Amino acid sequence: MLQQDTILPLSDHFKLYDLLIPKTNLLRQLNELVDFSFVYNELRSKYSEDTGRSAISPIRMFKYLLLKTIYEVSDVDVV
Repeated sequence: MLQQDTILPLSDHFKLYDLLIPKTNLLRQLNELVDFSFVYNELRSKYSEDTGRSAISPIRMFKYLLLKTIYEVSDVDVV
């Protein structure tokens, strides 16, 4: 079952993000410039809408794969 993430729960410490991560950081720029909803739309037909457990967001999984490709790290390192 596929459910689209609508709200990202934020930590009380979210304001530190702006202080610690420079605006020139590659991952920050990617997050601001790319609309990753295309991943959800591409994979929607691959999931049942009412059967089974809720799936991990395909957008999150795509971002994991992107991190692995950019930084050439293992699955364990990404997680």
